[in-house]
Amino acid sequence: MLLVGGLAALVNPLVGAGIAAKAMLPSVTGLLSKYGLRLTGEKLSAYQLNKEIEEAQKNVIKQFEESSAIQVINPILQELELALETTESEHDPLLDFDLSTLSIPALKNEHWRELTQVAITHVYKEVVAAPHLHKQAELGPEDIRWLKLMFEASQD
Repeated sequence: MLLVGGLAALVNPLVGAGIAAKAMLPSVTGLLSKYGLRLTGEKLSAYQLNKEIEEAQKNVIKQFEESSAIQVINPILQELELALETTESEHDPLLDFDLSTLSIPALKNEHWRELTQVAITHVYKEVVAAPHLHKQAELGPEDIRWLKLMFEASQD
């Protein structure tokens, strides 16, 4: 395009300068498509993706509620969540939690306790063994004591 502008300048200097300038400077539509429209398209894609994820979650919840699956709350996992969300002064799982009295009647003693303890052990054993990971995992001293108790219980 620059070469065409140079040749046109031989015949008509104003037209040649215009063609050469257009070749050297990006067009307004090029700039818009490069920066403005692409950014808008990316935002739209992210919005659509978030919308699809939200719809998928609603669909899974709806299907689960309509199924004949048993819905239970695992008291050990509930205690783990509470322990991780609180400080030692707010809640100490060793003082406030009695593992021996737990039951889920809907499961009729289906080894849920052992499976939960093994799962917790698999997830947290390496983190508890590495003190430099405690802060990153937001584990307080009370959480570590309780998790060690879970590790021992899963070995029995």
